[in-house]
Amino acid sequence: MDSAFYWEVFLETGAPEMYLYYQEAKRSEEAYVSDSTGACTARNCI
Repeated sequence: MDSAFYWEVFLETGAPEMYLYYQEAKRSEEAYVSDSTGACTARNCI
């Protein structure tokens, strides 16, 4: 599940565990790096 889901549930319920789930999901989203990130073209490859 994405962080937005946990945030919405937290806002609706005020459940502290949903905030913790939100924080963890947010960290994992920020840590994820796409395979296409940093892909080079023929002109800018090192």
